[in-house]
Amino acid sequence: MKICFFKHADIDREKYDQCIWNASNGVIYAMSWYLDAVAPDWQLLATPDYSFVMPVPRKQKFGIPYLLQPWMCQQLGVFSPENISEEIYRRFMKKIPAVGCILQLNSGNLFGQKELRPNYILDIRPDYETIRSRYHNNTRTDLKKAAEAGLLIDYRTDYTAIIELTRQHSPYYTGKIVDIATQLAEKAHENDSLLVRCVRDKTTSELLSAVLFFRWKNRLYYLLPVSTDKGKKTGAMRFLIDHFIAEFAGKDYWIDFEGSAIPSVAQFYRNFGAVVEWYPVFRSFLARINAKCRYIQKNSISLQDNN
Repeated sequence: MKICFFKHADIDREKYDQCIWNASNGVIYAMSWYLDAVAPDWQLLATPDYSFVMPVPRKQKFGIPYLLQPWMCQQLGVFSPENISEEIYRRFMKKIPAVGCILQLNSGNLFGQKELRPNYILDIRPDYETIRSRYHNNTRTDLKKAAEAGLLIDYRTDYTAIIELTRQHSPYYTGKIVDIATQLAEKAHENDSLLVRCVRDKTTSELLSAVLFFRWKNRLYYLLPVSTDKGKKTGAMRFLIDHFIAEFAGKDYWIDFEGSAIPSVAQFYRNFGAVVEWYPVFRSFLARINAKCRYIQKNSISLQDNN
């Protein structure tokens, strides 16, 4: 198998996107328009006919090329409509054009790797009552309280207010990350992939919680969730998710919650009946050495401080 390296300007985007779309392990993060927002100068490893592709978010520092997972891009790796064998996977990994590499791959690239991360997904193809019957008791109780708090679902198309709410109330989506999120929202809107859902106070119309969902094939990606302090107290996000599930229940969709390894967040998703879908992390030899050196240096400093 011949694997070629393509610079950004030389990528046949039509062939590339067609491969991602038809791949059984395709994900929205690998679409060209998505990569343009999170890694503008992304490059590509691919077979000459684009039957197997691997987007490469390559950067360079002090003349040294390296690969690092872009913000808001959970999974990349090798994609194909054909079967991806372990041999094909390893050939692509050996072709990575960088000295160091830390990449999160997709669930179709699982070949006995030791480092795995959890992604939670919820099957909403059954009817709503069936899905709701799988909720944790605490979630059903919280939803009852949220309904009594006077909350209202807002179906809107304008995402700019959500971006502003995120800037004001999210401890995670700040600075460069929220700028990337804004670009993603713009591109998703252009590609008719954006769904905006909000929760307001029924009396004051105050915006309490919001989520940008990205629709791609049969997945609804849960991106940019944000809540105000009042929204957290009233359970507005649970209220929003429950109504979103009711809206799309019985249709051929899965909700992709995008994680998480944080126990409390993972439990929040599991309480809606979501199940884990593992994906691997690939680290090159030099990347592992660098990580180990940073760990040793950090602990050496800690020991010196203690002395």
